[in-house]
Amino acid sequence: MRRTRERRTLVALAAVVPLLLTGVAACGSDPGGEGGDVTITFVWWGSDGRANLTKKAVELFQQKNPKIKVQTSFSAYAAYWEKLATQTAGGKPPDVLNVDTRYLAEYGGRGVLADLNGGAGKAISLADINPELAATGVYQGKRYAVPWAQNTPAMLYDPAAFTAAGADPAKGLTWDQYAEATQKVSAASGFAARGTTDFGILDTTLEIWLRQQGKQFYTPEGKLGFTADDLRRYWQLAGRFRDAKGASPADVTASYNTSPEQSPLGKKLTSSEFAYDNLLPAYQKANGKPLNVAPYPTDANGNTGQYRRPSMFLAVSARSPQQEAAAKLVDFLVNDAEVGKIVGTDRGLAPNLKVRAQLSGAAKGADKTLYDYESALEPKLGAAPPVPPKGAGAIQKLLQRTYEEVAFGRMSIDDAVSRFMSEAEKGLK
Repeated sequence: MRRTRERRTLVALAAVVPLLLTGVAACGSDPGGEGGDVTITFVWWGSDGRANLTKKAVELFQQKNPKIKVQTSFSAYAAYWEKLATQTAGGKPPDVLNVDTRYLAEYGGRGVLADLNGGAGKAISLADINPELAATGVYQGKRYAVPWAQNTPAMLYDPAAFTAAGADPAKGLTWDQYAEATQKVSAASGFAARGTTDFGILDTTLEIWLRQQGKQFYTPEGKLGFTADDLRRYWQLAGRFRDAKGASPADVTASYNTSPEQSPLGKKLTSSEFAYDNLLPAYQKANGKPLNVAPYPTDANGNTGQYRRPSMFLAVSARSPQQEAAAKLVDFLVNDAEVGKIVGTDRGLAPNLKVRAQLSGAAKGADKTLYDYESALEPKLGAAPPVPPKGAGAIQKLLQRTYEEVAFGRMSIDDAVSRFMSEAEKGLK
């Protein structure tokens, strides 16, 4: 079923090209000005809680821009991309859309997204956004998107469980120390809850591990930035955790879902998991215990491999007849201080540094934990990697699907590595 959905999404997206070649609509004129009311559509992915916060921000925008009406909708992550591909292929993409870094090249490179370097995009201010973060929305010299928030990959964990095991992830662990700690955490629960969710399925964790080795997931030219031997060593590392029962068993790993509520850590089946730091409140709510956030384990060199990451982007459709109004909404969501207060850290830290400074001073609870964590980590953050090439979304699924075969014992690591490398390289041609 999963492969069928992937093929359907890719086929729908491929149909976009001939539609775009028929011509791109010009920017709308005078949004909310003398020309009267305009209506734009805005879509994003996320939970009901995220939707409530976003709708409040949109309502504020409409109060301050009464002649611009915004129609909103949202979906869960996987459903969002399937629906967006269908809308785009049908020639009716939303005016403002939420974009993930994995799909930026896919949609930007196919002409679906407007280049915000000029035209209506000039209305979007990047003056108070970290230049390195702002640059993550640029692909092949064109600014297809603006960071909506900042986060970084991290370890989310149950501090009580790890303290009992004699480990403190917040102070930093090596991979060997983490392996030993997860075994103790698993044993303490009678192996009912494992020390960590098996990270062999995660492209984000592979990327961080590669960066610790001085390599990268993708090259600037859009090819794989690692070898078969690199992937073999990564899966062997994950296998050490799994074989020692420090990591989740195959059936639990296969049920992994990007939703914190449906993840092994969220369901109390593990005591730590690699995710994005801004998801801490959602994981904590799902798990029911006080959780904390820590840097990735490292090798002896102490390099975390982490970077200043756009948790997601805002983009404007190249076919939108109301690009000026759309760009105005994007600028508002990114730079307005009141919006920053409304949405909090749900998507990550505010991209606008002035707004972020105001919010961090008043932050409490999990929000304060996130601000303190990223502030302490800031000096160690490296440059963001190149924009993933077209097909990165499919490769993420390929990695997960292939590793599941290893975890269930249906395929050897060597065979799985060969299959992944072959299919991934074909997908990137």
